[in-house]
Amino acid sequence: MKTFFTAIETINRFIYVIAGAILSMLVLLTLCDVISRNFGHPIAGSMEIIQYGGCVIFSFSVPYGTMLGAQVLVDIITERLKPKNKKVIEIITRCIGIFCFYLSHIIFSNLESTLNIQASELQVSKYLIILLPLSFPSVF
Repeated sequence: MKTFFTAIETINRFIYVIAGAILSMLVLLTLCDVISRNFGHPIAGSMEIIQYGGCVIFSFSVPYGTMLGAQVLVDIITERLKPKNKKVIEIITRCIGIFCFYLSHIIFSNLESTLNIQASELQVSKYLIILLPLSFPSVF
């Protein structure tokens, strides 16, 4: 069982690195778009690419954050609770993380049919969708 969780942790780190790389590319795209917009030549479709990238970043970051237990908790409230009640709050926040992951997976799966982007980019998104369910067991 330990090797299973190690494998899940490795997958989560891998897709988290992908999310970081995509975030860096989106920052550069935004920078280039702002500069080129000032010269009167904006990058066509940059907003769609940024929205698509945001969905990928969110989808790939939720499993890793949930694995680390990095959900947002209100520390002022949870510090004053009994350990049993703290555990209940932690379970609720993990369930919210699972729900957000599931919702982002549904949106990401349907994104290729709703966005009007080139066929070559759709092929890439089909390969990225495969990684999402592999990281799901870590949220438990």
